[in-house]
Amino acid sequence: MAGMEPVAEACVSSGAANRLALLLVHAGSALVASADAHLAPVDLDGRGYSILSIIESDDPGSQQEIARLLGKAPALVVSAIDDLEARGLVERTRDPQDRRRSRVTLTAAGRRTLRRAHQLADEAVAALLPGLDADELDELRALLARGLGLTGATEGVAAQSA
Repeated sequence: MAGMEPVAEACVSSGAANRLALLLVHAGSALVASADAHLAPVDLDGRGYSILSIIESDDPGSQQEIARLLGKAPALVVSAIDDLEARGLVERTRDPQDRRRSRVTLTAAGRRTLRRAHQLADEAVAALLPGLDADELDELRALLARGLGLTGATEGVAAQSA
């Protein structure tokens, strides 16, 4: 985690410390608040990182699909994609099946940037949760994925439970 500032000791009430929902809200808020700073070395913000990650892993068929997966209004996503395209990280092409739709794909520069952004995001999570080691962080990811019903994302827990 070279170059990362240590996270200040968490200010969490005793009541929140005993309630999973409140801990998740606190952790999510802290991560969102620090995302831009952690992603600054690759000149991304949390939204840009999320979009690149969705394009890489979900192969969305349209900008509308990216907006749906991101849970944001299409106009906000199109604006963010405009920025990513201007920076050479993504490219738009017309869908050959439906010329009204634009498909968005990563460029080579986008793939390189995303690889580094994944590393920076992992460092941000580790800084946010310094009491967990790498195996525990992987177990937490797998448990959250399983809890959210995401198939194929829980191998870490199964391997650790055996």
